[in-house]
Amino acid sequence: MQPNLIEQLEARQGAMRVHDVAAFLGEAIDEKSIYRMAARGQMPSFRIGGAICFDPQELAKWLRDRYGVSLPPAKKRPSSHRTHAVSRSMTAA
Repeated sequence: MQPNLIEQLEARQGAMRVHDVAAFLGEAIDEKSIYRMAARGQMPSFRIGGAICFDPQELAKWLRDRYGVSLPPAKKRPSSHRTHAVSRSMTAA
């Protein structure tokens, strides 16, 4: 059986950037919404320099507290050229 979304986050190591979270959550949420939720304190996040980052274990706890014990694996969103270009430029920074 495939691990659910929360289990996948708990197994992940290292900080995640906005594009990582958007890709991980698939169709559930877009980058703009992630930025907005982080800025409003609605989603656990922290900054490294100017970049908004997320601790995968904190995200897993937040999802578990907000939505219950488990979430099914996310449906992958079709990759758009714009999203890919933004991801590459943020990775290079």
